[in-house]
Amino acid sequence: MVFNYFSNVIYRKYSARVTMAKLFQEIKIGPMKIKNRLFMSAMDLGFTSDGGINDRIIHFYRERAKGGVGLIVVGGCYPEMNGKVWKSIIGLDKDEFIPGLKKLTDAVHEYGSCVAAQLLHGGRSASSFFTKMKPVAPSQLAHRNIKQEPHALTIPEIKKVIDAYVSATIRAKKSGFDAVELHGGMGYLINQFFSPATNKRDDEYGGSLENRTRFAKELLIAIKEEAGKDYPVIFRLSGDDFVEDGLRIDDCIEIARILEQTGADAFNVSPGWHESRIPIMSMVIPRMSYVFFSEKIKTHVNVPVIASVRINDLSLAEEILDNDRADIVSIGRPLIVDPELPNKYEQGRYDDIRMCIACNQGCFDSLLNFKSVSCIYNAMAGHEGEYSITKAEKAKKVVVVGGGPAGMEAARVLAIRGHKVSLYEKRNTLGGQLQYAYIPPGRNEVQNIIRYLEKQIKKLNVKIHTGTAADIASLEKENPDALILATGGLPIMPDLPGMDSKNVYLASSVLDGNVPLGKDVVIIGGGTVGTEVALHAAKQGAMSPEVACFLLKHKVINADEAVEYTSHGNRNITILEMKRKVGGGFGVSTRWIMLNELKDAGIHAETEVKVKKVVNSHNGYASNGVVYDKYGQEHFIKADTIIVAVGYRPNTELQNVVAEKFSECYCIGDCVKVRTALEAVHEGFQVALKI
Repeated sequence: MVFNYFSNVIYRKYSARVTMAKLFQEIKIGPMKIKNRLFMSAMDLGFTSDGGINDRIIHFYRERAKGGVGLIVVGGCYPEMNGKVWKSIIGLDKDEFIPGLKKLTDAVHEYGSCVAAQLLHGGRSASSFFTKMKPVAPSQLAHRNIKQEPHALTIPEIKKVIDAYVSATIRAKKSGFDAVELHGGMGYLINQFFSPATNKRDDEYGGSLENRTRFAKELLIAIKEEAGKDYPVIFRLSGDDFVEDGLRIDDCIEIARILEQTGADAFNVSPGWHESRIPIMSMVIPRMSYVFFSEKIKTHVNVPVIASVRINDLSLAEEILDNDRADIVSIGRPLIVDPELPNKYEQGRYDDIRMCIACNQGCFDSLLNFKSVSCIYNAMAGHEGEYSITKAEKAKKVVVVGGGPAGMEAARVLAIRGHKVSLYEKRNTLGGQLQYAYIPPGRNEVQNIIRYLEKQIKKLNVKIHTGTAADIASLEKENPDALILATGGLPIMPDLPGMDSKNVYLASSVLDGNVPLGKDVVIIGGGTVGTEVALHAAKQGAMSPEVACFLLKHKVINADEAVEYTSHGNRNITILEMKRKVGGGFGVSTRWIMLNELKDAGIHAETEVKVKKVVNSHNGYASNGVVYDKYGQEHFIKADTIIVAVGYRPNTELQNVVAEKFSECYCIGDCVKVRTALEAVHEGFQVALKI
């Protein structure tokens, strides 16, 4: 993994100038000329509640256009109220929205980028919670998560929905949008007509694939007739629905052929439904995993095809284009974390690039919790018109204690503002708790946060003292004008009998690689750290994917065996968790994936338990293990290795001492309250703006 990471960096630094010509080459979708091959996918931002465009949305997209992306797709935008899938979706169902949308398109055009509106009708995915209407769909099949039986559209009602799409397209054109994208994937209305999983009709809109494409064909024809044959229409397809009885790639190829003949000008291929149980947006997905869907469709159509999902490095975008796997590359979340990504890459400013880690903490999880989009390590995201990093009126000497994400972000912003900054970190490496977060399987992207912040503070000449624990004496010697404490948290060791046994270790020691694991492993604590260290332990001794592929190729093992052997080694691993569920600290979009990972790794979890003690004998026999209580009954579980992962507490050792010595002192991150990396980074950013 480390080799792959550094080889990627080397590739970007030494090959990009030679190969990036295609990435930054013009391309046309219909008559629309786009300055490069980078496409910003449509995303709900959570910035509006009434469907209208406001300054916050305009500032957000202006920065992305300024950053150099070729085409920005805004949305989804509902063509009629009955299709609104979330509270913050943008409206295209009324003329009153046009002035605001025109301000938005003018802002994007100012920097030479094109802009399209994505038309998204949720169908059965649109809850009455937002629309105050019963959802509609091809058939009366309820959405797995919404559980509201939709009204099956009659043929006259289908014509009215098409009219709503056409009217929305005309509004988009009047508002200055260069094109529209019809969302025909993710289990939304058009996809519901396409898919046999949701279309059970027996009329001309159901049954055969030809009939199931009729709605989309009539929609496309009607739009072209009203908006003009030259007005570009991009069609978003799933490639694979990832649900039982859903569309597969061969179906989508045939749909693409039909729609190209009908007038579609490009295809954006992005797999899966929100109902599917295959990860679509998580960092556990290997980069470029789903590009083969766009590649297959590209071989069967003559219009541009757009590749999507888990393309967070523009060297990967180059690879896709150079190998003719797609004509354009879609990036969404990478432009939330770094709006200047295209310009930085084209200019060779690789160390300045924030790379998306697909954690979903600030973006997708925020939306699911009815909050607006932010980013784990770009505190400016969503606040472009509110925050600005400006030079301080008076340069100060500032000392930051703690080299975790909060401390490094504070040091970065302070240095940009002209302060003289010193940073102290007691460990020999920077990163704080993030040093452990990227070690478990499927979490290596987290390392990008450390890489970026460390590169930046070094470039900005922050004086870094690693392997040096700051104390009151060293701080008094520094005599700073301002002091920031970002000392993080300390692992909690439960006060229970036997916790001083030789086979009891903190999770951090295991992740550091300092612990020889036994056959039977028990983990006390099933939160984020407990879950991740369990997966880390389970992977020890597992077959490598390369070996599995070799054995599969030569038919030594079958596919099921390959999955089994690569998922875990031979240890018996059990999590003991006091709460009702494990993985409670993960976001909504990640937790179910982690639970599936635990299952695949053969990890057993006992929940609603109370650990009583660690013992080296049981019932008169020498046997290391843990005694715990569940529902009033005492149980014993054998354990050669016991890992403690019950959480962290704030490290407040310096706080009371320094408060009396330094007049300007701030505490940020986990040393105040143990929370997420997002909150730590944002606190570091905000406190640095105050000094």
